[in-house]
Order: sequence, then structure tokens, then C-alpha cells
Amino acid sequence: MAEAAFHGLALAATVAGIAGLYLSAPRQQWLTRPLAGRRSRMIGTLALLEGWLLWSVVMHPVTALFTCLTVAMLVLTILPFAAAARGAMLARREG
Repeated sequence: MAEAAFHGLALAATVAGIAGLYLSAPRQQWLTRPLAGRRSRMIGTLALLEGWLLWSVVMHPVTALFTCLTVAMLVLTILPFAAAARGAMLARREG
């Protein structure tokens, strides 16, 4: 049971870290203005490190690193497409 909690917390930390990094990018499409660059990048990086450390508790550190990177790639792939889909839905509602 505790192992599942570590996996869930690590996943949440990794997704939060990537979201922080993505939302601080100047060309992100979710917010009208990007988040404050240095602060959100620092928080995102710390959250990614936290996710890796949490996964390192339940798996080998190298496996935890590749798991963290795989989740990061997935989220970084989904976020722009989800933003485009959201924009299309809003445009369809408006007219």
C-alpha cells in the first residue's frame, strides 16, 4: 500500500514540475501570460527532483530517472495538443 502511495506522489510531483516548466515558457498556450520565469522554473525543477527521489524509494535510482523522464516526455507531448484542443473548443463555442 505504501509503495502505491509513493508511485502516486512521484507521478503528481513529476507532472507538477513539468507543468511549472511548461507554463513558464514564453510560447505556452494555456495562460495569457507565462508564469514568472525564474521562480516557476526553480519550483518545477525542484518538483521534478522530488518526483525522482520519491520514485527512487521504491525502485532503482536509474529506473526512477528513466520513469521520471518518460512521464515528463508524455506530459510535454500532451500539454500543447490539449491546449490546441481547448482553443478549438472555445472557438467553436464562440461562433
